[in-house]
Amino acid sequence: MASAESLKVTHGVDYRVKDVERKVEDVQDDVQDVGNKVQDVSNTVQDVDNRVQGIGSDVNDISSEVREVNRSLSL
Repeated sequence: MASAESLKVTHGVDYRVKDVERKVEDVQDDVQDVGNKVQDVSNTVQDVDNRVQGIGSDVNDISSEVREVNRSLSL
């Protein structure tokens, strides 16, 4: 009888361990999903930064052209 009860307890523990393993896998998947989303956001921020730098370059170019026009009008 004791061995039957031991088997019952062991089976219950095995079931719980498998349940915990599934939950750990789910959490690992969730963490991976979050990591992917963070990478996506990081890429978007980098794209925006690149655009801002491009706009800054355009503004500098326009400023230079305006200065040249002002100089030519001053002559």
